Amino acid sequence: MGVASIGYVRIASTDTAAWMSFGTEILGLMDAGREDAAGARFLRMDDHPFRFMIEPAEADKLLACGLEYRDREDWQAVCDALTAAGHFVTPGDSDEAKRRCVSNFATVTDPSGNVLELYYGRLLDYRPLVSPVGISEFITGDESTGDMGFGHAVLPAPHTETTLSFYTDIIGLGLSDDLYPPMPEGAPESRVIFMHADNPRQHSLALYNQPHPAAVVHLMVEVATLDEVGMALDRVQKAGLPLLATLGRHINDNMCSFYVLAPGGIAVEYGYDGLLVNWDNYVPTVSTEGDVWGHEYSFPG
Repeated sequence: MGVASIGYVRIASTDTAAWMSFGTEILGLMDAGREDAAGARFLRMDDHPFRFMIEPAEADKLLACGLEYRDREDWQAVCDALTAAGHFVTPGDSDEAKRRCVSNFATVTDPSGNVLELYYGRLLDYRPLVSPVGISEFITGDESTGDMGFGHAVLPAPHTETTLSFYTDIIGLGLSDDLYPPMPEGAPESRVIFMHADNPRQHSLALYNQPHPAAVVHLMVEVATLDEVGMALDRVQKAGLPLLATLGRHINDNMCSFYVLAPGGIAVEYGYDGLLVNWDNYVPTVSTEGDVWGHEYSFPG
């Protein structure tokens, strides 16, 4: 009953128009053009009907991560396991399932307060992707890898050990890497635990051992070439957007990327060349360095 991929995220925004402009003109995602009675806007990156749902709200934060299971049997098994372990699982109604373009879903909150929407049976949209800035493709999977999801999300998990057990023992993610990055003197110890789904992407979800006001540390999207990363960095700098990390390459997943702050304060990693793993031959690692080179970090405040 392992998680197939991280399928979508729901983002609360005080300025959905600004988020859509960022998503299309900076990241190169496609406006899905979907109508929504609640005023949500949707961003596409492949044949899924959307990967980002941007919802009008009075505060900016991540609302939920959608985790996909391969079929009803796997989905029902994890819902039953969560209930048996004492977690409150809320069934999704049919109207909300249609809004998410899924056959069925259920909502649960992890021990650190992160909201998950567990689902199966996504209704796909086969219209060609037309990127407003000419992105050739986003790396979300193909015939050989299957669906790998939109990228990855790093969630705050101050209740680290119980949250890790929740994901690995019940939800169905596997451990990839346990990172203890070097920190400036006087800063609290940081730990990032990377977990993989049932696809080759090195990690689909990660946990950070501190709280975060946006309810997410960052989201990642991946493109096919270094040139596309470089041109996106040019767009970021031309627009005057806050750059959270310069261009660099991570050690554990090999991603060559930079980090930018989206409207409302959610960080987005934009990268390419992420590591694909054969999990049958993999041993989880422990790291004490995050980067091979680059990624000079600068956090507002």
